[in-house]
Amino acid sequence: MFIAEDICQKLRENGKKVTPQRRLIYKALEGKTTHPTAEDIYNDVRAVIPDISLATVYKTLRELVESRFLLEIQVDGDSSRFDPRTDPHSHLKCIGFKVGTNGEYLPCGRLEDISTTYPTLHVSPEELHGYKLIGNEVMFLGYCPACQNS
Repeated sequence: MFIAEDICQKLRENGKKVTPQRRLIYKALEGKTTHPTAEDIYNDVRAVIPDISLATVYKTLRELVESRFLLEIQVDGDSSRFDPRTDPHSHLKCIGFKVGTNGEYLPCGRLEDISTTYPTLHVSPEELHGYKLIGNEVMFLGYCPACQNS
């Protein structure tokens, strides 16, 4: 579970500086299940610190991903989405469309966590082509309830 104060403490223990801006970014991620983009987090944090830069948000998110406190999810060329849930799990992505404010059709893109169990995947060393595996991702595609009803 992603708890901002726990993250602050662990980062300090690893010699990282925790600024007020970073602390607020951690707090903005706490309890999020919507898989926000960097821009979503930026908008949340700007409400409290208007002069924070988008670069600061990106840098902080990158550090959290590199420290494995946050997952980065990249789907079909969309903006990266961030998931504070780092335990093994899969995702559901809506491939439907919603109507925008000007009547245009926009991809829904809703992304949700799903707990899954599946057998351990084994890949033979010769099939890895020199890669060092650190994990795998499973993405289920479908239509969310809102898109099914529209």
